[in-house]
Amino acid sequence: MKTTDFFPPLPRNVVQIKKLQEASQHLMVVPHDPQHGRYLVESASESGRYYEVALQRDALSGHCTCTWAQYGGINCKHVLAALRAEYEPLGALSFWPTRDDARRQHRRIWQGERLYATLRPRRQRRYSN
Repeated sequence: MKTTDFFPPLPRNVVQIKKLQEASQHLMVVPHDPQHGRYLVESASESGRYYEVALQRDALSGHCTCTWAQYGGINCKHVLAALRAEYEPLGALSFWPTRDDARRQHRRIWQGERLYATLRPRRQRRYSN
């Protein structure tokens, strides 16, 4: 009888992080209390509905009031949208499922809760006289 190692399935946010990132780019983010990492993020499926997101800046993660998050989902598209808004003044965040994926971007890597992020800095505009 052959024994094989059992690997538990990856959480769905890790498997689908790029799909969640794409979906997060189309959501409107409203600063609610940005000094404390609080945002309102629109629902993709219900017009006029917003979810509350509280970011944990040090952990590159957050908590959301959406249904997926209430049932144990981590890093839903609303959290990713709020993180993108939080870091927007510095540049564009991209999310990756593994450290190796992030390392291939040749940028500084931040580790979050079951994800990695890289930041593409904003280009400084040069004005000519």
